[in-house]
Amino acid sequence: MIKSNIKRSICASVLAAAFIAPATVAAQQVHNETWANGVERSLVYCPGDFDSKFYRIPAIVTAKDGSLVTVADKRIEHNGDLPAKIDVVSRRSTDGGKTWEEYVVVAAHDEIGGCGDAALVVDEKSGDILAIFSHGMGLWQEEPAHISVSRSKDNGKTWSKMVDINPQILTTDPNGKQPIKCTSAFATSGRATQLANGRIIFPLVVREKGNPLFKVYGVYTDDAGKTWKVSKNPATTNGDESKVVQLADGTVIMSIRNRTGSLRKFSYSHDNGETWSEPVPIEDLPDPRCNGDIIRYNRDGHDLLLQSLPGDPKGRNNVAIYVSKDGGKTWPIKKTVVNLPSAYSSMTILPDGSIGMLTEESANGHYSYNIWYTKLPIDVILAGDKK
Repeated sequence: MIKSNIKRSICASVLAAAFIAPATVAAQQVHNETWANGVERSLVYCPGDFDSKFYRIPAIVTAKDGSLVTVADKRIEHNGDLPAKIDVVSRRSTDGGKTWEEYVVVAAHDEIGGCGDAALVVDEKSGDILAIFSHGMGLWQEEPAHISVSRSKDNGKTWSKMVDINPQILTTDPNGKQPIKCTSAFATSGRATQLANGRIIFPLVVREKGNPLFKVYGVYTDDAGKTWKVSKNPATTNGDESKVVQLADGTVIMSIRNRTGSLRKFSYSHDNGETWSEPVPIEDLPDPRCNGDIIRYNRDGHDLLLQSLPGDPKGRNNVAIYVSKDGGKTWPIKKTVVNLPSAYSSMTILPDGSIGMLTEESANGHYSYNIWYTKLPIDVILAGDKK
């Protein structure tokens, strides 16, 4: 057995350079550490926990009461995507990520199929947390997953029964009345976004029969999730999991996972997500075809954008946070968070101004992941990697 004090000494020395995640055995034995420069880490989802062989697809938000609320896919039998035996499960922390409460089921698999790829968003007016996810079939089936929404009114302690919003947004009938006509679709996991006018919006990835390219639409609600509408055009006709962020001037950016290139793509909206520009590649954001997160951060009256992605342009390794000081035009700062095979990530702003981050990190092989929480003071991120 690895003693915790030995592990603490080893981790403190290596993290001073690059926040290297600990070995798998140590990670499963010691779930909480505080390291150099105020960085804190804790293990949230671990293969074998809660009767599941695997966990994937993290999301995190800060609730109105300051607690941290996370969700992930409980991939019970194997690590593949939907359709499969998958539940959306949640864990909360009321002490800034030092400890985590027991698992709670947000949405369970049933006769229709599994539930997965959840995104979270906090309605700033009511404090409700919405979990948006796919239920049933996955992207590669010949019928669309049911895009569904569950709601928590108590800061993530309990969740409502899922509500299927497919009838409002999409149809498989080419002559149908809904705006999206598709073979299949799934909601982007990680984070949905609330705009300044109260609109909640998330990207929806759509596959059409016979078309190898994926369109990505914005799906939004102006009444806190009672009714949903679809953007008039896709933000891209060849994308994948995407995220939305709004600048101080009202411009909305969709940060798009690139399916064929090597750079992240941005599409812009000037009407709160109803129409979108042609996407453009962002030279400073290498993207090894992976999901990531983007958030706006105000520091001393100046807006920053933070984008999390694997920092290795050739593969899913070394998740990092990139920083822009000019609304996403350039990204001169990069802070590596994990020096390991690592993939999806999700970020939130903590009450003390630090960044809380969930990352998929290699466990027993490249595609088996522990999901770790890391608390990073903003000054540590802005210091960037040592050249």
